[in-house]
Amino acid sequence: MTARESMQPLVLKIGGSLVTTGIAHNVLAMAVASKRPVAIVPGGGAFADAVRAAQSEQGFDDATAHRLAIQAMHDMAAEFQDMQPGLMAVDSQAGFDEAWKQDRTPVWLPWPMVAHEPSIPQNWSITSDSLAAWLAGQLPGADVALVKSCVVPRDASLQALVAAGITDPQFPAFVAREGLSWHVLGEGDEARLARVLGLDAPDLGSASLSI
Repeated sequence: MTARESMQPLVLKIGGSLVTTGIAHNVLAMAVASKRPVAIVPGGGAFADAVRAAQSEQGFDDATAHRLAIQAMHDMAAEFQDMQPGLMAVDSQAGFDEAWKQDRTPVWLPWPMVAHEPSIPQNWSITSDSLAAWLAGQLPGADVALVKSCVVPRDASLQALVAAGITDPQFPAFVAREGLSWHVLGEGDEARLARVLGLDAPDLGSASLSI
C-alpha cells in the first residue's frame, strides 16, 4: 500500500467553467500533486451548456438531456486528460482502486456507474455537484469538495449555497444521505484548496495557483 492509498480519499469536482477561465489546468496540477487519493469529477462546462441550448431548441425530454449532460462530463474528462496527461480515466469503483495503486489520479467517466442508479433523478435538478457527492458515498471514507469559478461565501450553509445558485438543488440531500464531510471552494480559496488536498499552502501572489 502506498502512502497516498492509506489516506482518506477526496472526490474533487472541478467545474467546467474553470476551463474557459484558464484555471482548470492549475487545479488539476494541484490535484495530481495531492498527498491524499483524489478522484476527479469533471463538470460539463460548455458541453453541458450545449445540451441545454439543444433541449430548448429541439424540445427533447429531461431524461434525454440528463444522458447527454453526463456524456458532456465524459467529453470534459477527455479535455482534462489533454491538460494533465497524468490522469487516468475510470468508469468503475474498482478503477479508482487500480488508479491509486498505480499512484495515478483517476478522472471519472460516470455513465456506466449511474445509468441505472434509481437514487439519481434524470433531470436538471442534479448536476456534476450531486454526482460527485453520490460518488463519494461509493468510495469508503471519502470526502467531497467542489471547485467553482465564483466567489463562495465563507461558512455558508448548503441551503444558502443552493439559494445562491452555487450548487445544484440536490447536493445537500446527497451530502446528508451519505453523511459526507464537504467543501465548496471558489475564487480566492487557493490556500483552503491546498489544505484540503494535503499540500503546503501556495504562494497567493502566484497567478499559476490562482483559482
